Amino acid sequence: MRKKTGIVLILMVILAGVLLLIYPGLLRRESRRPEIPQLSEEEKVERVTLYFPNQEYIQTGREEIQKLKTVDREIKVREGHLLEAVLKELRTPPAGEELTTALRDDLEVLGAWSKERIAYVNFSSQNLYGGSLQETLLIDQIVKTLTSLPDIDKVQFLINGEKRETLMGHLSIDEPLGGENL
Repeated sequence: MRKKTGIVLILMVILAGVLLLIYPGLLRRESRRPEIPQLSEEEKVERVTLYFPNQEYIQTGREEIQKLKTVDREIKVREGHLLEAVLKELRTPPAGEELTTALRDDLEVLGAWSKERIAYVNFSSQNLYGGSLQETLLIDQIVKTLTSLPDIDKVQFLINGEKRETLMGHLSIDEPLGGENL
């Protein structure tokens, strides 16, 4: 009988140990609160308006349909990196809506910065190809989004750090573009 009691006690101790390993909060009396992600001191949340190409326009080409639609989004931004954060967000169209992005994953943005109310967007020349519609949507998406920011009036596109005549061979980008150029 003692042998059985000893085995039962050992099994109960092992079971209790396993339960404590699996559920470490089991003995705590306070309820667990969900963890709220904290922003680092360098991060803040910005509310921005993003422009995304309308799938219906792309499929039909009908001019009476809006080419780009707006989406308001809150994004986390590290200090001094607003433009990069916005460009990163442009790669992700909203789920469930018939919107897409012209900023394909294979297009590499080498950097983005602003000076004297002009945003500079520096693309790698690698994979920088497409038809006139694709180039138009890419330029329009970036220019409309960045010029909707409070301190940006125009966007200058660069390729590998240099001004070029065109991005993909169809539209002129040798001068900064703003709302009046689109």
